Amino acid sequence: MRCRALSLAVVGLLVTGCVPGAPRAKTVKARLVPCRRAVGKINVDGKLDESAWERAYMLDDFRIPPDGKKPRHPSSAQLLWDDEFLYLGMVMEDFDVFGIKKERDSWTWEDDVAELFLKPSDVEPAYYEIHVTPLGTILDLLFGRRLAAGSLDRWKDWDCGAKVAVAISGTLNNWKDRDKGWILEMAIPWKAFEGTAPKPQLGDCWRFAVCRYDYSVHLEEGRELTSSAPLTKLDFHHFEDYDILEFSE
Repeated sequence: MRCRALSLAVVGLLVTGCVPGAPRAKTVKARLVPCRRAVGKINVDGKLDESAWERAYMLDDFRIPPDGKKPRHPSSAQLLWDDEFLYLGMVMEDFDVFGIKKERDSWTWEDDVAELFLKPSDVEPAYYEIHVTPLGTILDLLFGRRLAAGSLDRWKDWDCGAKVAVAISGTLNNWKDRDKGWILEMAIPWKAFEGTAPKPQLGDCWRFAVCRYDYSVHLEEGRELTSSAPLTKLDFHHFEDYDILEFSE
């Protein structure tokens, strides 16, 4: 979708509740995040050392929904695009890197996991969710509509075709030592979205959120859920609060 149309929709959301007697909805102002075009080849190796990443917009203000508290273990994320792929790079501080799921499309949210949510249209209900664990295990889902089925199994047929690389600074699954964290680098081919979302053009916008489950013996509650988008409820599927990704040069 075009960013101008989306911006008008956001303005409409922000004024909801201004009519006397109308209920006031809790809303947030969507942030417009540039997804810059990658210059040069990106080698998906978990290092994020290509020059293209240097000009990528940095999302480094992950918060714990719905209160917006700062996490104990911070994260940062960057997105880039070219004619073939959408790229995601994440750097996650983590004192206890944990991941045991090896089967694709398993319950990855029971491990440490990085999650990318993409909603290409404000009109069509479909949206995407992609998980990657420290083991590189992927869960990828195409939801035809939120809450349209009681089980995730209905949405597992979609294959994002992503190239994924993970680099761990520490020892995986050893809670007795202290790790530093892990890095995710991912390239999702545009052809994976064929049939449900057109390949974006310059100036197009998609709603998105980058999220994280972090399990750790160093956290008082044992886990921490964070999001790059300012979610007003503890629900990573609440796409009304997602930020806006603008495909730019």
